[in-house]
Amino acid sequence: MKSRTLWPIILGAIFVNCIVIAYVLTKAQTASSSSAQEVIAHIGKNGITREEWLSEMEERYGKSTLEDMINDRVVTQMAEKNKIKVSDDDIEREFLLIKAVYNSFYEDENTTEKEWKEQIKHNILLEELLTKDIVISDSELKSFYNKNKDLYKFDDSYRLKHIVVKDKDEAEQVLKELKEGSSFEAAAAEHSTDRYTAPYGGDLGFVNDQHENVPAEYLEKAEQLKENQWVDEPIKTSQGYAIIQLKEKLPGQAFTYSEVKNQIRRQIAMDQLGDKASVKTLWKDAKLSWFYDDKK
Repeated sequence: MKSRTLWPIILGAIFVNCIVIAYVLTKAQTASSSSAQEVIAHIGKNGITREEWLSEMEERYGKSTLEDMINDRVVTQMAEKNKIKVSDDDIEREFLLIKAVYNSFYEDENTTEKEWKEQIKHNILLEELLTKDIVISDSELKSFYNKNKDLYKFDDSYRLKHIVVKDKDEAEQVLKELKEGSSFEAAAAEHSTDRYTAPYGGDLGFVNDQHENVPAEYLEKAEQLKENQWVDEPIKTSQGYAIIQLKEKLPGQAFTYSEVKNQIRRQIAMDQLGDKASVKTLWKDAKLSWFYDDKK
């Protein structure tokens, strides 16, 4: 019970949302322009029409995409019906824990902080709905908190990006490129020998002195940097030389029992539900009927 039950779903949900947006916008564009027979790809003398493409998209993703859209509306509707609300403080606290404790946060051109927070809100509402009839005693809640305080606190944490190269000359060349206007992400992809982070712009996520695999020199330098600033000189490490950039700093924080009490209640209750913890259990109360009912 060391991890949140629904947090791993966040990544998948955000990915599905991207597919939904792309599909809906394209579908709308097709309808408005009456261009269903427009050829959007040519293979020799053959072509693929927009209508064929959209039909294939619906065949592959239609049911799951519609199901996710339904689940979104069901949670919103049932939360309103049961007068369940989520405060900004609740969202911000869980977002901080995702970043600093679980180090599960990432942000790129497709996934923004706003989308993360919207998905966190959705998950909290869903958990509240699924567990609203489950009672957990105060003694059990306090016991869980006392045994797992490390889940609700973190030291000063730094979101770092790094570029690792073999020698100092190459590191200084990378620094020169950065000063001349190259993006840190592009430089990491081109130069870094860290094959795990290079494809992601060198992003290490949020780290602190509890992370044994992060060189102590990184943290010492990070304390001196401003957000989006990189070091002036290469850092000598066991892997060669590194250049780090500070993206964000989170001051250390410890949440009290009263602040996380309801979060713990949901967590324990969700674990009790096990496989029964599904949004589909809310469909009946939401009086749902859908297109795929007729396709069974």
